[in-house]
Amino acid sequence: MKNFFQQMVASFLGTLAAIVVLLSLGASSLVLLFVLIAAEADPVLEEKTALILDLATPIRDTSPTLNLQQGLLGNREEILPLRTVVNAIEKAAGDDRIVALLIDGRRSNQVEGYANLSEVQQALAKFKQSGKKIIAYGLNYSELGYYLASTADSVLINPMGGVEMNGLGTQPIFFTGALAKAGIGVQTLRVGSYKGAIEPYTRKNLSPENRQQQQLLLEQIWQIYLTSVADNRSLTVPQLQAIANEEGLLFADIALREKLVDKVTYWDEALAELKQSGVWINDSDEADEEEEQEFRKISLAEYHRLQTWEAESHDQGPKVAIVYLEGSIVNGRGTWENIGGDRYGELLRTIRQDDDIKAVVLRINSPGGSASAADTIWREVELLQAQKPVIISMGNVAASGGYWIATAGEKIVAQPNTVTGSIGVFSILFNVENLGDRLGLNWDEVATGKLANVGSSIKPKTELELAIFQRAVDRVYDVFLDKVGSARNLLPVALDSVAQGRVWTGVEAQKIGLVDQLGGLQTALTLAAAQAELGEQWQVKEYPTPRGLNSLLWSNLSHSFTQTNSVILPPFLQSNWQQLEREWAELAQFNDPQGIYARLPFSFHFLNP
Repeated sequence: MKNFFQQMVASFLGTLAAIVVLLSLGASSLVLLFVLIAAEADPVLEEKTALILDLATPIRDTSPTLNLQQGLLGNREEILPLRTVVNAIEKAAGDDRIVALLIDGRRSNQVEGYANLSEVQQALAKFKQSGKKIIAYGLNYSELGYYLASTADSVLINPMGGVEMNGLGTQPIFFTGALAKAGIGVQTLRVGSYKGAIEPYTRKNLSPENRQQQQLLLEQIWQIYLTSVADNRSLTVPQLQAIANEEGLLFADIALREKLVDKVTYWDEALAELKQSGVWINDSDEADEEEEQEFRKISLAEYHRLQTWEAESHDQGPKVAIVYLEGSIVNGRGTWENIGGDRYGELLRTIRQDDDIKAVVLRINSPGGSASAADTIWREVELLQAQKPVIISMGNVAASGGYWIATAGEKIVAQPNTVTGSIGVFSILFNVENLGDRLGLNWDEVATGKLANVGSSIKPKTELELAIFQRAVDRVYDVFLDKVGSARNLLPVALDSVAQGRVWTGVEAQKIGLVDQLGGLQTALTLAAAQAELGEQWQVKEYPTPRGLNSLLWSNLSHSFTQTNSVILPPFLQSNWQQLEREWAELAQFNDPQGIYARLPFSFHFLNP
């Protein structure tokens, strides 16, 4: 009876939210809304069509929470899931209706994540092997955008455009001085000389160990980048490094001279390249409404929808589940933007009890977070692995708490430029004693023992209290080491050398035994199906499932009451302010009940310049 009333109330609130929001759209907007919804038809693909990979569309593991407009109108193209991109490109290679692929860089390049883009590169290579042409055309190629564009048979650039080629760099922000000025004290505890996640709150610069590991990590990822681009463009790594050192940002004519592009041309001239590749071009000056497009094209998202629609009537056999763990790991249920230990624990239990699911791929793209939440998920993965194969697929980053979870899988697959490892833990203890003095605040104390107020943040911790917290940190680290050692068959001496909070690229992690195999999401899926002996006919089911429109309307309505105006800054300050916002947003997710965290020792955003 209790559940009945809960469901009834939830349904009523969702419906009420929908009515309120829809009424707020206005009558004319509603008419337009229903016309647009009714107008959506099954996709149609004609001969001589070009598949479009738009560099202005971010490619991530999964699509994020949709906004209200996207939910109502079905527009999900603002962010493309990685698997959608890879599958669409690979399907198009064998589709006679698709005659070429255009990497469209005319808008701002938003693609991100070197490991994810490596997987897209592999799909593009298969497309080229089919004999079909890939053409890239852009205005300003970012480093990541050019990473994909370099795979094209012909790289074209607008005369006013340019190519970024300046290497990888990071400028971490340190809050130590600001916290001191605000009167906020910080005490930290950690295990692992490379566990630098506490440094933004305790130092004003990088420690030698943290500087060393960040430098090495950047150099290894950069070398993978240079090797890939050099192979694609028939150049050498030293040539590209010289360009990065001496040019940095190359105008179109310089990019042509350095052989980074094949032709400097306007868009109307670039259409000739598409026509030569077999794409239908509209040469008529007076095109009718049905043929008003410049050339025949289909986006990756539309093509994926077409493939799904065409395959709906076919039985593809047993299921392999993909579970996406993306974002910081937090205690409790979390939100749709992070990995809540309780929420994902429930999800994994549901999958374990589903007899139709024969194998599971855990796709981890996380810098870690709450140690207790990571262990909650680890336990559910362990129970799941006892019943059906679980293969770990590492995305751009699967470190610290993310690696903690990974140890419960049967096999671990990572890209060469995946960031992983960071086997270490830490705790940050803030206090407001100095802030209270400045504000004229005073506290008194009544207690039945010396440790009664050990959890208070009013005063700095005493030596005895710090010793208690350090024991807790040491214990969690020992648990972490035990899980890694048991899962990876590493002896204590070998384990100590790869732990200490140090981060590794995927290729290095394989050498030291933290990763089993190099490859992407499809590699992990194939391995999972093989382990479950599923043969060739199997289908994929992805989790978490998208939110329903009811939930979407309610969240958007709630957001409208709490939304605040964002800070408006000049463009040259925007990136710095956004970095500050990201750092504080990540700090706000530090909600482990013991205050102990297994998290990457630096912000991962620096790898997406």
